[in-house]
Amino acid sequence: MSIRLKKRSQWVWVAMIVVVTGVLASLLLWNNKAKTTGDAEQGEQAHAHQENEKVGAEEGDDHAEEEKLALTSEQMQQQNVKLAKVSVGEVNESQTFPAKLVVNTDRQAHVSPSLAGRVESVYVELGQQVKRGQALANLLVPDLVDQQANLQIAQTNLELAKQDYDRERSLWSQGISAKQDYQRAYNAYRQAQIQVQAARSRLSAFGAGSGSSGRYTLTAPINGVISNKDIVIGENVQLADQLFTIDQLDQLWLEFVLPTMANIGVQPNQQIRFKSLQTGNTFNAQVQSLTTEADAQTGRLQVRAKVLSNAAELRPNLMVNVELQATSKQSVIRVSATAIQQVEGKDVVFVAKANQQKDFDFEAVPVQIGQRTQDAQWVEIKQGLTSGQSYVAEGSFLLKSELEKGEAEHGH
Repeated sequence: MSIRLKKRSQWVWVAMIVVVTGVLASLLLWNNKAKTTGDAEQGEQAHAHQENEKVGAEEGDDHAEEEKLALTSEQMQQQNVKLAKVSVGEVNESQTFPAKLVVNTDRQAHVSPSLAGRVESVYVELGQQVKRGQALANLLVPDLVDQQANLQIAQTNLELAKQDYDRERSLWSQGISAKQDYQRAYNAYRQAQIQVQAARSRLSAFGAGSGSSGRYTLTAPINGVISNKDIVIGENVQLADQLFTIDQLDQLWLEFVLPTMANIGVQPNQQIRFKSLQTGNTFNAQVQSLTTEADAQTGRLQVRAKVLSNAAELRPNLMVNVELQATSKQSVIRVSATAIQQVEGKDVVFVAKANQQKDFDFEAVPVQIGQRTQDAQWVEIKQGLTSGQSYVAEGSFLLKSELEKGEAEHGH
């Protein structure tokens, strides 16, 4: 019996060992499989990353090729692209001062009535172009009625005096009348003539005629534009009231102040340039006068110049900038003004470099510009270029267009 129990316990242990061994073997196989799967996934990820890097590098090369600008000598000649060397030269130092266009008071007229009266009609509007002698308004003037009545009375007296004079002259020539009667009639006739002439002169001085029935017409004294109008129908106007202002806008004045410490020389009859703030267009003016003394408080000189253009955009009260050249000059690095282009809001100059194929590669180099010469031919380069570099002096707009075209295609 004991032998049988002993054998049974041995088989139990054997079974347990077999089960434990099977479990351990299963765990080992599962771990190896998981490790193999992880290594495979990592390998695939590394391979994919390498492929992405390769594609990105290829795209970067393509982008670099797209942004690269190159032209052969023949293409440059066909497109009129010309090179020059960055040089050192003189540039007049310029300064900008705010200025304003004003009416030329030498070519302006104020229209006022010579008599007080009531406005019956107005014939023109504000801003209207008028010609000399054109009717502007009509007034009913009570004093004018009296003046015209006096003229009629004087004319009647003149007719009576002439009749008396003719009769006395006839009687005196026949020896019927005394000479003193003839002389008296002659004096009365001459006095009546003088009274008529005086009445007509008064009406003429007021700008009215004898048959206007108390109406007085205001007329334009010059050709021009109605720039001010202060008159309405029905109101009473007084002597010397300024009812209209007429301006001739074909020649304006330019006025600005100049600090006395500024290194600027301005002389009468000197031509200066100014730029419109609205359009950026540049115009010329000729200095007429400078104040003889500086302002005691501000230390500034008042300058007035005559505008030499009658462009439609130039109007009174327009704000502009005056560009004045300094009396001293300085040597700076400069390039042709036609070389400056705007790319992405920055000033650039296209620098040229010869490549191995004996062609030229072009690079848009950002620059900081300074002063310009008075003839606007040269521009100072404060930063970005060095003397002796080759750059595109003419035809740079073509390179700018090609550069922007390449960036647009790459963006799509």
